[in-house]
Amino acid sequence: MSNIAITGIGIVSPLGIGKKTFWENCRKAETGIKKIASFDTGSLRSNIAGVVEDFQPKLFMPPAAYRKMSRVSRMSVAASIEALKDSGLDMGRVNRERVAVIMGTAYGSSSRVEDFYVSLLKDGPRGAQPFLFPETVPNAPASHISMFHDITGPNTTFCQNALSAENAILYAWNLLSQGQVDIVLVGGADELSSIVYSCYDALGALNKVKVINREQVCPRPGRGLVLGEGSGILVMERLDFALERKADIYGIFKTGLITGGITSIGHYETEGEQMGRAISLSLKNAGLEPDDIDQIDVSANFSGEAEEMEYARIKQIFGNRSGSLEVIPLKYLFGDFGGAGIIRAAAILLSIHHQEPLPSINIEALKGKSPGPVAWNRGFKRKIGSVLMISSTFGGGSAGLIFSGFS
Repeated sequence: MSNIAITGIGIVSPLGIGKKTFWENCRKAETGIKKIASFDTGSLRSNIAGVVEDFQPKLFMPPAAYRKMSRVSRMSVAASIEALKDSGLDMGRVNRERVAVIMGTAYGSSSRVEDFYVSLLKDGPRGAQPFLFPETVPNAPASHISMFHDITGPNTTFCQNALSAENAILYAWNLLSQGQVDIVLVGGADELSSIVYSCYDALGALNKVKVINREQVCPRPGRGLVLGEGSGILVMERLDFALERKADIYGIFKTGLITGGITSIGHYETEGEQMGRAISLSLKNAGLEPDDIDQIDVSANFSGEAEEMEYARIKQIFGNRSGSLEVIPLKYLFGDFGGAGIIRAAAILLSIHHQEPLPSINIEALKGKSPGPVAWNRGFKRKIGSVLMISSTFGGGSAGLIFSGFS
């Protein structure tokens, strides 16, 4: 498979809107987890999440374009506008039939799904709101991106819980490596909604933290999941295509894969057999040894089960390193959602681009036994060559993706 270049980044996240703000907050380990204000959480056992604040779609597109879009579609189109601008691509000179849009989302516009079905149940088929229905399908964000930019190439959306964005990245890589397209806008997106949050609360899966004001929140690992929202878009290109147009390259996607796992519904494969396999095969396919990896980005999400699995397998594969073993749990800063893999990948690429390590924690902190909040370590500028991003989802499934610098 070919090395694929990433040339553009667009971000709408709890850590900020736009690449610059996102990177500044990310490198300082600022948290985007706070009290939810967009819907009532009074009857629930938790009221915190990674929240996107101050998002104004009118700053990205005219009202006629976003008027009928859901929140998740608006965030996705805005991120795509930012990513294309950042890439320097002139879409007027690009064959749009050879441009793809590939997205990953766990639930799509869950708020519109709720609104539509409430209207259906309340008023019957004749009273259901027809203008809400187009946004109930999870591929709506990808469709809006294609329509907004007049892109006519492949358009696909993946839904696999917390591996949705990772699936999108791998499919984009396949399309580019096979020469089916020259450019892919690959993304991940999800929104916070009352219906999804209430479901997780009813299952007892959430971190049971309730705050009164909008103070900074520092949940502890192992106490329950913290949800989030946001959208990210990466512009991926065949390396030869990017070099020919003299594009600035953030980094290279070298390889990746997803493995399956067997576990009960709503739980992680805590034994971590498939997680270990995803890590080992990714390293092998990239021609790398564990010591060649400069940073390890994990998908720890406060749930406890994800932390247990990742701790065991990382210690097994990387445990012979000298000094303390550090990992990067970015979901501790912006929460967990199906499209979060793109936000994590964007942070990795910015870290490689700036040659500045992402904030990390000692791997022992994943056990959640510390009495206080997670202690973040900020590294000094140093050479960052290869970064491993590992991901997992409840219900089984793990992924290993490797990004590297380009010179």
